[in-house]
Amino acid sequence: MEITDNITLMSGIFEAEDARDILLSLITNNINFHTLRSFSAQERFGVSDCVSERQITALSKARLEIQDNLSLAKSLGCKISVDSIIRIRLLP
Repeated sequence: MEITDNITLMSGIFEAEDARDILLSLITNNINFHTLRSFSAQERFGVSDCVSERQITALSKARLEIQDNLSLAKSLGCKISVDSIIRIRLLP
C-alpha cells in the first residue's frame, strides 16, 4: 500500500529580490547537503557518491536558470509567483 502526502513548502507572490533570496537559499542548502554527502563517501570509501554528484550538477544548472529568470524579472519590474509542493510517498 502506497501512502502519499503533499505538503506546501511555499506559495506566494514575491518581489524579485525576495524570490531570489528564498530560492537560492533552498538550492544552496541542497547543494551543500550533497557536497557533504559526497565528501563523506570519498573519505569513508575512497569514492564520491555518484548520486550526489549528479544532483550537484543538476542543482547548479537549476541555480543558473533561476538566476537568469530572476534577473529578467527584476529588469522588467515583474513580481514572481512561486509555488512549491513536496510530495512524500511511503513505499513498501
